[in-house]
Amino acid sequence: MMNDEVLDAIARVKIEPTYVTYSALANLAEAVVEQGFEPYRIAVLRNYTIEPLIPVIKGEAVRLGLAPDVYVGDFDAIAESVLNSTSQLYKHKPDIILVAQWAETVSPLLTTKFLTLSTQQVEDEVARIVDTMEYWLSAIRSNCDTPVVVNNFPLPSFATLGILDYQSESYQIHSVLKLNNELLKLSKKFKDVYWLDALGLFSRVGNLAAFDERNWHAARAPISKHALLPLGLEYAKFIRALRGKTRKCLVLDCDNTLWGGVVGEDGLDGIKLGNTYPGSSFVSFQQECVNLYNRGVILALCSKNNEVDVLEVFRNHPDSVLKEHHFSAWQINWDDKATNLTRIAEELNIGIDSLVFVDDNVFECDWVRKQLPQVEVVNLSKETYHYCNELMLSGYFDSLTFSGEDKKRSQMYVSDKQRKQLLKTASSFEDYLSGLGLQAEIGRPEAKDVPRVSQLTQKTNQFNVTTRRYTEGDIERFLASEDTEIFSLKLADRISELGLIGVAIVKYQNDVAEVDSLLMSCRALGRGAEDVLMSLIYKRAKQRGSTKLVGTYLKSKKNSQVADFYLKQGFELLEESPEGTRWGQTIEANVTKDYPKWMTVKETNF
Repeated sequence: MMNDEVLDAIARVKIEPTYVTYSALANLAEAVVEQGFEPYRIAVLRNYTIEPLIPVIKGEAVRLGLAPDVYVGDFDAIAESVLNSTSQLYKHKPDIILVAQWAETVSPLLTTKFLTLSTQQVEDEVARIVDTMEYWLSAIRSNCDTPVVVNNFPLPSFATLGILDYQSESYQIHSVLKLNNELLKLSKKFKDVYWLDALGLFSRVGNLAAFDERNWHAARAPISKHALLPLGLEYAKFIRALRGKTRKCLVLDCDNTLWGGVVGEDGLDGIKLGNTYPGSSFVSFQQECVNLYNRGVILALCSKNNEVDVLEVFRNHPDSVLKEHHFSAWQINWDDKATNLTRIAEELNIGIDSLVFVDDNVFECDWVRKQLPQVEVVNLSKETYHYCNELMLSGYFDSLTFSGEDKKRSQMYVSDKQRKQLLKTASSFEDYLSGLGLQAEIGRPEAKDVPRVSQLTQKTNQFNVTTRRYTEGDIERFLASEDTEIFSLKLADRISELGLIGVAIVKYQNDVAEVDSLLMSCRALGRGAEDVLMSLIYKRAKQRGSTKLVGTYLKSKKNSQVADFYLKQGFELLEESPEGTRWGQTIEANVTKDYPKWMTVKETNF
């Protein structure tokens, strides 16, 4: 249970995200360990003074429900840290490694002495930097499997040759761009290496505003006060994505959010939505929402309005980019918005902390913050042309994977509405399941499925017996191991394909098969898919000569619904602790576990 001081500090950050409020929250990082926050170890390797960024990173980690423990390596000692297997870096056992580099320290030749180099020397210097980075990453990977985040390099504020510099790919600007591109190619050789786009961030903030010349020369601290918060939060986005803290659903107000004016008073023809300002601002904002929809973000509406008036805009307004089919749920009525947001989460069967609520009204935003602190709230400014930036700045929906299932996610929720209608007309639940024509494909995942399998471990919270998070590199290592098997489950019915929605990871040692992870997308629950996974696990364990099947339930804030999962599967309780429970089941030679009779099951890739 969080104490009032932590709650107040988190609330202040949400309302007023500044360097000061983040620093205050970071000061409570040690206190939250005793309050049940998940420990999270961060290692920072650097060749510039990065200490001013640490409060932002720590503060955001606390806001995400993590208890950060940060190790900062010695100044410009990256090589010593990564090459020494007994260094403090590896003793820290980090959950993430941040490698922060400043271009002028990495290569004075490319930054301040460019005109002393021949074309060949420029190419040699780029190759040297890439080779050095490859050497470091190889050393890290030989010592640990921890995800690594490295920054690329911003462009110089003033090119060495001025306007001439842009006229040739042999000059400074294009040489830095080439270096960034070569480093990106290099990272593909290593699993779970990611690039923080410092070039893009400095472009957004402005190079001159982001660079502190005085502190660079005085203390080798180049990041200005204008860039500390944006850069710190950019690092934190990777922590959010890797720990499964990414949001799933964007809930939108309508009047003065998706269009200008009040549709109930101004009518379809009177609202501001079109090719000229201010209507063009709302068109751009709607397009940004559609872009998120195409990324797999669920869209919903929460509006105090008459439903018929709102739906008419999406159905009939010629300039509305958003259409009715883009929304998986809506609550358009005169009830308070906190109540309606709760209804939306229940309808979609997702956690209330999966929602991001966007509204232009200060009162409504404050009400939701107070009633539902788990919801992220974006209170849009009065300047409508800033709406797109205000929505995207937070990166609430940023993920490190993008799969086919993501592209189809919103349509899947629309299909769920059709299934619910079928359930209402069925004579019994079993008749409903039989009528769905369920087809399951189960087996070892293929290489193309690895990103989705990893994504499910990182994002699935409710039906997840251990909530262990795994990267793509982790999944590939499991697939290559003789002592571990991964099973993936794809599901389809006569309404639509749900895609890859279930994962189990089983580890074998001697005669024991242990379920390390078992998880299922919430939209697939209640149809017996979890029973299919358990039946295959039992079958494969028997084939491998195991005589006992063991499973663990680890408590989390969201997975209470699977606390008795193993009990329902016929397991016996072996031990109980504050962290969870451990279960066991004897594998008998003459016992088989049949698949549900209402489902056609196909085993593949064995």
